[in-house]
Amino acid sequence: MIRKKSLKIILAVLLFIVIGSFGMIIEKFEKDSFIVETVTQDEYADGTAQGAGGVTDDGRININTATADELIELDGIGEKLAQRIIDYRVENGDFDVIEELMLVAGISEKTFAQISDKICVE
Repeated sequence: MIRKKSLKIILAVLLFIVIGSFGMIIEKFEKDSFIVETVTQDEYADGTAQGAGGVTDDGRININTATADELIELDGIGEKLAQRIIDYRVENGDFDVIEELMLVAGISEKTFAQISDKICVE
C-alpha cells in the first residue's frame, strides 16, 4: 500500500514538472515570437515612427509612408510642403491615387507634373 502511494506521489511530481516545463517553453515562444510596437500619433505624423519610410525598391517615394526627409528629396517639395503632405494624410488617411496629392495646399499641377513619375501610393 505504501508503495502505491509513493508511486502516485512520484508520478504527480513528475507530471507537475513536465507541465511546468511545457508552460515555460510556451511562454518563451510567445515572448520571442510576437513583438508589438506602439506608435504615437505624433510619431506617425512627423514620420519618425519606427519602420516609417517610403522609398520603394524601384526608387519611387510612397507618399503614404514617406518621412518628411524623403518627401523633401522630391523637386519642388520643401520642409513646409512635406509637412503639409504628412498632415494631410494624418487628417484624411492614405492617398488612394497619386493625383490626390494635388489636394494638398501648395501642390500645383506644375509641381505634381515634375514629381508624378517619382511617387507612388501603396
